Amino acid sequence: MIHIAICDDEEYFRLLEEKLVGEYLEKRQYSYAIDTYSSGREMLDKAGISMQYDIVFLDINMEEMDGLETAWRIRQISGQIFIVFVTAYITYALEGYKVNAVRYLLKEKGSLENAIKECLDAIAAQMESQNKKYEIYFPGNRRCVPVDTLLYVESRLHKVLFFAMDEGIKEYCKYGRLDGVEQELKPYGFYRIHQSFLVNIRFVKNVERYTASLENGIALGISKKYYKDIEREYILRKGEV
Repeated sequence: MIHIAICDDEEYFRLLEEKLVGEYLEKRQYSYAIDTYSSGREMLDKAGISMQYDIVFLDINMEEMDGLETAWRIRQISGQIFIVFVTAYITYALEGYKVNAVRYLLKEKGSLENAIKECLDAIAAQMESQNKKYEIYFPGNRRCVPVDTLLYVESRLHKVLFFAMDEGIKEYCKYGRLDGVEQELKPYGFYRIHQSFLVNIRFVKNVERYTASLENGIALGISKKYYKDIEREYILRKGEV
């Protein structure tokens, strides 16, 4: 059962978000419950210190207690809840990510449905990947590498190299094509940045001048073809707008 809260003082968007989230979960046959609130104060008063939600969708501009203060209160209760901001004002994005929000969605009627779908895809993958391991096969044996430790993947000749964080950086190798690996890892936050590279977005520290800089100092080249997409994804996830 996935427990979700939607907190928005605009009834139209509150009902729209409830509808879109419900349709997404029903289509994928998830068991779920959705509670809606018109203010952060109402949600905190009713949910209390138990706060059993898995995902909370928060508007930022609300009367009495805005979404940012509500998010800070939630973080005092739990660091595990996925917080998603849905608002008309992009100027608050950086503040939102200080409370470890997973997404910052704009209230644009034409694009909100796809934005919520993409957001829930990412959250579902993250929930699954907390315990799931990606298996890499070698001749004669098998090794398992946790998805969330993979920094990036590189195609070199007819081999695919996997670089993982494990007391430094360990390199794993298997024969195959990067296109196939891309489809397997896409649900876990991996993005194509070059004909030869996939990168785990959670380890990207900066995107600038056709280069993705990772948190451990590694710099990977970004092709012009992929630059706009990865820059946009980086901005949405890190809130650097």
